[in-house]
Amino acid sequence: MDEFNKKFAEKYPEFPFVHFTEAVINVDNARVTLKCICRKEKESEYNAVREKVKYAAASFFPPSVNVLSEVSFVTAGHLDILHTVMDFLQSESAYISSVADPDNVVITSGEAPSVILKLPSYVKEYAEKENICQRLKDYIDLRLFTDVTVTTETVDENVDEIRKTLTAVASEPKFSFERPNEGRTVDPAGRVALCGELIDVKAKYICDCAQPEYTVIYGVISDKREFEYTPKKPAPGEDKRKFATFYLDDGTAKMRCTWFPTASNKDAMKYIVDGAYMLVAGKTDYDTHRGDGSLKMTVRRFTGCEHTEFTVNNVVRMVDDEYRFVRPKPYVALAQSSIYADKKPPLARDPLIVFSLMTVNDNVFRPGEVIEIGAVKIDEGEIKETFSTLICPHVNMTDEERAAAGLVASDLKGKPSSEQAFPDFFKFFSGYRLTSFPSELNTNLLKAYLEKQHIPIPEFIDITRYAEARSFKSARLKNTRRALPNALAIAKFLTSST
Repeated sequence: MDEFNKKFAEKYPEFPFVHFTEAVINVDNARVTLKCICRKEKESEYNAVREKVKYAAASFFPPSVNVLSEVSFVTAGHLDILHTVMDFLQSESAYISSVADPDNVVITSGEAPSVILKLPSYVKEYAEKENICQRLKDYIDLRLFTDVTVTTETVDENVDEIRKTLTAVASEPKFSFERPNEGRTVDPAGRVALCGELIDVKAKYICDCAQPEYTVIYGVISDKREFEYTPKKPAPGEDKRKFATFYLDDGTAKMRCTWFPTASNKDAMKYIVDGAYMLVAGKTDYDTHRGDGSLKMTVRRFTGCEHTEFTVNNVVRMVDDEYRFVRPKPYVALAQSSIYADKKPPLARDPLIVFSLMTVNDNVFRPGEVIEIGAVKIDEGEIKETFSTLICPHVNMTDEERAAAGLVASDLKGKPSSEQAFPDFFKFFSGYRLTSFPSELNTNLLKAYLEKQHIPIPEFIDITRYAEARSFKSARLKNTRRALPNALAIAKFLTSST
């Protein structure tokens, strides 16, 4: 459409605020739909000459062609440009997007907007070879219809600040207790710099990595995978570029790691092999691929080392005497609900906790994070107490996911995180056996969250020992995914008679 826009501007200079982006041709009906964009501040001016613009565009086509036009009004504010920049980097350059975040993008908006990408020297060199500035400029111009200036600047990582962060004493995890004089670090011997400067600080337990930060971890590599992609403008003699993903396991937990090599250190890929022991430095962040609140690491440098035997510190999860966020409620049933019914024994007299979890979506293969816990305490065939809380996920939910869950954005605002809610849930179910329906999905999800927070795993009971699965399927509510109503429906079925 560049040639069409050029001819249109030459013939009709009175419409400088219109930019055509696409032409959809319908040969059968001899129809062309022209899609264009217009700056939001020019909306009233465009509406006044809408038909004139349409007929002006139609003059470039034969009279027999029916020309239609569709317009989208766009803005070019600071956030609009920032979102467009990040969309471009994530879709066009995985390498640059791995080191560039919104803090490294400087934007000035107004009459002469500009974009400055602050990149490390080795990434800046790559950006120049790939002509990123011109490609990004064209990308913004096409989508926001604004003339921006795109440049790059070299930024040096604050080594002192990173070193200060890496050498800081690991903070004690929430709701945990450690034996006196026991450290929470690993200090492997035989270190050899394989990529970047030698890592000469102690490593943190992977299980203690609870929030995004710059850190160093130690472990053995497993499930290493290499991926290739073809850059649009490869360097001379280079057709493909590779990056690697792998898991690092230190015996306390595993962490998924991603490493994007540079042109100067791409040969270090040979050192990343399954079974190798490494110290890895980088930044951890929430893993949006897994979507369960887990962390991943973007690797900046790594150092080979010897296998180090160390005793995993015993971590005993403790909770406050008073509930911090979520308080259980006594269950109040209708006192005369069974006056006219024959008295029959309930299906379950065992002390039980019937629980249910609601996740971001109902896909059994990728359910996402838990966003609600509902549980009912049963004893002597009666419902005694209930527990319910919404959980604010680490990653924002889409409007469609919230609607499917029966929630709005304000429902999750200010609610506890999973790190805060599950210790409270532990106090509620401590000393009881747990059951749920469907059993396997709920049980595996709950175990994953408890293990991640070092909360003792309870004993689980197969709910089909009390009745057939189809009976519980019929007892579940069909019009809601909310956790407590579903847990309460199963609990009422267990405390009733057949």
